[in-house]
Amino acid sequence: MLDTSSLGARRTLNMPGVAATVADQIEALKRAAGPEAEALIDRRPDEAIAKIVGGWPKSFAPVRAAQLGFVAENSVDELIAVYLEDDAPGKAP
Repeated sequence: MLDTSSLGARRTLNMPGVAATVADQIEALKRAAGPEAEALIDRRPDEAIAKIVGGWPKSFAPVRAAQLGFVAENSVDELIAVYLEDDAPGKAP
């Protein structure tokens, strides 16, 4: 449980994460699930999504979250491994 007294009046946090391009994500998927998984991807640009994502920050320092002990995985490969271990369909709760 998080001791919220250390948050002060500002209760929002930028959480740590992994910076990766779509190409990075596809390569990690291919390493984890093979070329068959990559073949399922339909690569079609979507201008509405590009506009949304284009407005996101490219990087930031999640200092407050890190000071509270929040950490992120180090790569997309690690994100996939954690998903497969903890959250993939068929996993027991």
